[in-house]
Amino acid sequence: MAEFKRRVSDQVPSHLIYIPEMKLISRDELAAILKPETITEEDISEHEGWSRQFVIESKLIPNLLKYAILSHRWTESELTFQDAKSGKWDGAGHEKLDKFREKAEEHGCLLAWSDTCCINKESSSELDEAIRSMYRWYRDAYICIVYLAQTQTLETLGSDEWFLRGWTLQELLAPLRMKFYYGNGDGWAPLTENENDKDDAALVFALSRVTKIPPNDLCNFRPGPNRAWEKMTWAAGRKTTRIEDIAYSLIGIFDISMTIAYGEGDRAFKRFMAEFIQNCKEWQILVWAGGLPGCPTDPACYRTINEPALEMLKNRQISWWGEGCGDSDFTITKRGVQVRLLMVPASVDLEP
Repeated sequence: MAEFKRRVSDQVPSHLIYIPEMKLISRDELAAILKPETITEEDISEHEGWSRQFVIESKLIPNLLKYAILSHRWTESELTFQDAKSGKWDGAGHEKLDKFREKAEEHGCLLAWSDTCCINKESSSELDEAIRSMYRWYRDAYICIVYLAQTQTLETLGSDEWFLRGWTLQELLAPLRMKFYYGNGDGWAPLTENENDKDDAALVFALSRVTKIPPNDLCNFRPGPNRAWEKMTWAAGRKTTRIEDIAYSLIGIFDISMTIAYGEGDRAFKRFMAEFIQNCKEWQILVWAGGLPGCPTDPACYRTINEPALEMLKNRQISWWGEGCGDSDFTITKRGVQVRLLMVPASVDLEP
């Protein structure tokens, strides 16, 4: 079916775990396994009030392809793509993956995805696609299952390393449905009783307290270059293992397209900022401290502890009598920021 093939190509990760057989499969194998051609008229008739085409394309096929996606803090022992491909599910890190599988099944998913074992990092093209598509894969997942290894209650959320990692920021913002679990000795226990933790007001406000992200953004985030300075502050305290991932982990949040080139070091963030400023026309993005002359080196350059300044920048409240005059466009060049300024005469009284 054309719609099935389109969704597989556009919205499904390149490799997935097929839970009933605990087998790593490519998306090219999905049609043979899920058999979309077996959709019956009886299946269609169960959705009264909708057109036949709408039911097939918007109800039945998405239900066939729904997958659970894992968000977690990596440890030194994780199952790899090579382990999964060879069927070695009992190696290092298998316990976490086994619990993830159990929870995915509880949510009615036959398919699951984990960044530890579902990306062939030996393939540069697959790795490039995974990095550039990661935000969309988390957004399109039926459920994002989060494992917090250092949390027991809502009050201890802030001590979990999950909130300090660069990649988990988009894993928090992108999904429409999330379920948080913590380890209690007997397995994974849910933090709330809700089916979707983004509907739990107490948890959402606890997440907002820890991350400084407004509750509405936690529940209904929209990627893009708007509110640039504020979004940068959300990432300011987070770290990544690879220096390039400081930039790569932000491209989905800001809806930026750039090539992936591990080994380029801090040049990745310079390229990210150059591309970003071409799409962002908010002057707040120029308000940074530290970094290199003419360019910030990471989101920490946007962090401030000055509360009045924070509110003004976040809410874009600064204005002046000349606002609207001159050229508001600016770009980053090899020499730094290029901007045309309006110069006006002024006198300053230095007397106390």
